[in-house]
Amino acid sequence: MIFRKDVPMKQVDFNQELLDAFIEQVQKPYLKFTSDRKLTMYLQIKSNQEVLDECKDHLDNFFQLQRELYFQINNTMGNVLFACCALVADALHNVTDHILNLDFESLRAELPKFWFLKAMLLKYIDNNLEHHKEYDLVKNKFYKL
Repeated sequence: MIFRKDVPMKQVDFNQELLDAFIEQVQKPYLKFTSDRKLTMYLQIKSNQEVLDECKDHLDNFFQLQRELYFQINNTMGNVLFACCALVADALHNVTDHILNLDFESLRAELPKFWFLKAMLLKYIDNNLEHHKEYDLVKNKFYKL
């Protein structure tokens, strides 16, 4: 990330209540995830190129989400957005290696876990961040993941 001197530093709020809810509603279920047989079968039907394209889209959208939220959010959800992005990064951290190695079976194994996380994040955003002024922006950015 590039920091410029002419851009004022943002003060990030720390909201323990939102962070605790995030841990219970998103992080813990994500870490306990086991793949759904229907999703596995659905991914087996997709071609290797379709799986590859979808993974690339998720990576591109995640990088765009981080960049846009950094410049548009004004400190009302700071630590929670950081936690959300950190968990998405965890879900996607092996995808680049799998893409480079053309390891389609591993990509097929990673996608259901990512989809589950995305669903949990969207549910968390709806249940906990709706009263924040940036709710629509955050929801739309995570929806595009």
